[in-house]
Amino acid sequence: MIDESPEPEPEIALGLAAERTELAWGRSSLALLGCGAAVAKGLDKVTGTTGRPLVGAVLLALGGVAWLSGLPYARVRAQATRDGRRAPVRKRELAIIAAGTAIVGAAGLVVAAFFPA
Repeated sequence: MIDESPEPEPEIALGLAAERTELAWGRSSLALLGCGAAVAKGLDKVTGTTGRPLVGAVLLALGGVAWLSGLPYARVRAQATRDGRRAPVRKRELAIIAAGTAIVGAAGLVVAAFFPA
């Protein structure tokens, strides 16, 4: 006999993908917050220099913005997964995420260029 059972839906088969995405946003934001605190305080073993409160404050702000910007999208997708439906990504959401990534990258470039160790 040939097994003709239907293939599971890809979105349902992924299971906890939305929750993993939400955790990834939180992890990335926490990393930025931790780096910001380390730079602001000036941990010699981490930064190699004394504290730079302005640079640390910028990193802390970026961490908070990254967390706040990703949280609503991750929660919508997690709720959709729990409801058994699909929540497709819209171009506006991708543009916001791309802009946030570009801002974090540009901030890193500015810190590296204008605040050398």
